[in-house]
Amino acid sequence: MKLIKGFFVIAVLSVLTFSCDQAKKDATDAVDAVENAADATVDAAEDAADATADAVEGAAEDVEKAVDSAAADVEKAVDSVKTMADSSMTKCEGKCAKDGKSCDGSCKA
Repeated sequence: MKLIKGFFVIAVLSVLTFSCDQAKKDATDAVDAVENAADATVDAAEDAADATADAVEGAAEDVEKAVDSAAADVEKAVDSVKTMADSSMTKCEGKCAKDGKSCDGSCKA
C-alpha cells in the first residue's frame, strides 16, 4: 500500500510540476507580448513627436517668410507715401504747401 501511495504522490508531483512549467511558459510569453507592444507604442510616440516637431518647424519657417514679405510690403508703402508727400510739397512754394495749395493762391494743384 505504501508503494502505491508513493507512486501516486510521484505522479501528482509530476503533473503539478509539468503544469507549473507550462503556466510559467505561458506567463513568459504574455510578458514578452506586453513588452513588444510597449516598445511598439514608444516607437510610434517617438515617430509622432518627430513628425510634429518637423511640422512645427515648417510652419515657423512659413510664418517667418510671411512676416518678412509683409515687412517688405509695408516698407514699400511707406516709401511710396514719402514720395507722394515730397512731390506734393514741391508743387507749391507758398505758405500752406502741405496740401498742395498756397494760401495766397499762387499754386494750383
